[in-house]
Amino acid sequence: MNVELFISKDRVSYIVKEIGADRVTVSEHNEDQDMIKFELNSQLDVLYMFHAGVRYGSDSMAKALTK
Repeated sequence: MNVELFISKDRVSYIVKEIGADRVTVSEHNEDQDMIKFELNSQLDVLYMFHAGVRYGSDSMAKALTK
C-alpha cells in the first residue's frame, strides 16, 4: 500500500531514519510541512513510524528539560 503523509518538517528526518532513505520520497508541501511517500510493505513499517514518533518526542522533551 502506498502511503502519503503531510508531516511537519522537524519530524521528517526521524521518519526517514526509521524507514530508510531509500524507501522514502520527501517533497516540500508548504513552509511548515513536507509530504512523504513510501510503500507500506509490512506491519513492521507501522511500528517504525511509531518509533519515529517516540524518538521525536523523546528528543523534544530532552531539549526542553535541559534548558
